[in-house]
Amino acid sequence: MKICVLCGGWSSEREISLRSGAGVYSALKKLGYDAHLVDMERNFEKQLEEFDIVYIMLHGKPGEDGTIQSYLDLKNKKYTGSGPFASFIGIDKVIFKNLLVQNNILTPKFFGFSKEDKLDDILRKALDFFKFPIVVKPRYEGSSVGVYIVKNREELEIAISEVSNRYGFGIIEEFIKGREITIGILGTGKDAIALPILEIRPIISEFYDYKAKYTKGGSEYILPNIDKTLTRKIEEIALNIHRMVNCVAFSRVDAILKDDALYVLEINTIPGMTETSLLPKSASAIGMSYEKLVEFILNDSLSIR
Repeated sequence: MKICVLCGGWSSEREISLRSGAGVYSALKKLGYDAHLVDMERNFEKQLEEFDIVYIMLHGKPGEDGTIQSYLDLKNKKYTGSGPFASFIGIDKVIFKNLLVQNNILTPKFFGFSKEDKLDDILRKALDFFKFPIVVKPRYEGSSVGVYIVKNREELEIAISEVSNRYGFGIIEEFIKGREITIGILGTGKDAIALPILEIRPIISEFYDYKAKYTKGGSEYILPNIDKTLTRKIEEIALNIHRMVNCVAFSRVDAILKDDALYVLEINTIPGMTETSLLPKSASAIGMSYEKLVEFILNDSLSIR
């Protein structure tokens, strides 16, 4: 099998994608696979022609929104991870959160907006709906890119304007104060399993932003002390979401735990695979090496395609 590790691209998460791709490529080479690292170009068709399998390590568009998956399906080419439907649902925060609401899964209150909406109307709605602090973020970005936690009307107005102008579409969300946790999932369908829950404690930032995520030592990660009954409940919610969205091989669910209530924030259908990323940390907690994690994702993806 000639494997293309596809990474890079042109999204706001390009640098993280390159780091994830480099890690996966190195692991595959160590395991003896015929792997090749490819930085995706806009005219990418010829880049992929010679490969049997595409190991997708693209974060953001067009790798995490279903675009590349749709293309590869049309070309009948094998690839890792979730298909177009799950990818699209996962990257669209508004659609994903509406899906949670429809399935009686707790998520912070929210509404979406676009650059076509009047700023005064968005402001009025936000001030009517929420108390400060309020979360403002892009609708389709990951890695905490463009996320604001605002504490007054002036900051809210600036954040809405920034997100509207830069990203076009945004989401305003209730701020839930609690413990930031993440649940990695491995496998597909009924065979999927939840990895140990990780709690995230930012050190260099007020919240788990881009800097706290990708700076070595920027955050502390612990296996939290949560009682067994609540742990099982959290794992079942994460597994239910993974299966409901129809994720393949791996995903990661991010949430806030407030007392015994779990507020789901989002699902990552292509979680980061860098040296500071959460999924490898969760896998290592059950004794799974980075190389074995990379190989599991490959084998599980191929088992259904």
